[in-house]
Amino acid sequence: SPKERERVRIARMSSRVVGGGMSHSLALRRGGGVSCWGHNFADQAPPDGVDGDFVAIAAGTWHSLALRLDGRITCWGSNGSGQAPPAGVDGDFVAIAAGHSHSLALRRDGRIACWGQNTTGQAPPGGVDGDFVAI
Repeated sequence: SPKERERVRIARMSSRVVGGGMSHSLALRRGGGVSCWGHNFADQAPPDGVDGDFVAIAAGTWHSLALRLDGRITCWGSNGSGQAPPAGVDGDFVAIAAGHSHSLALRRDGRIACWGQNTTGQAPPGGVDGDFVAI
C-alpha cells in the first residue's frame, strides 16, 4: 500500500549510519559493511569490522546490531540478556535500535519487535502493537 511504501522510505532515510555504545562506536561503510572501534571486551566492536549488506546500524551498551538489506538483523557482542542473539533476528524490519540490555526493531507493518532484558517493561517479549514509523 502507499502508506507502507512511505513508512519504509522514511524509515530507511532515518536509519542510523553511525552508532555509539558505552565504549565502542560503529559506522556503516559505503559498501554495506560495518566499521567498529573502541573497547571490544564482548566482541561488540571487532577491529576488522563486520562484512555484510547492511543498511543501518545500532550500538547498545555492550552489543551491536545491523539491519540487512533483506530486512533481517545481524547481532554481535554481549548476549547475557538475549539482546544480541548470535543467529540474528529474522523478520521484515525497516529500522533498529539498541538499548542497555535490550534491542528493538520496527517491522514493515508498523509494529515494534523487542528482545532482551525486560525488567522495567522496556522490551515486552510480544512486542508493541501500533502504527509506528521512524521519522
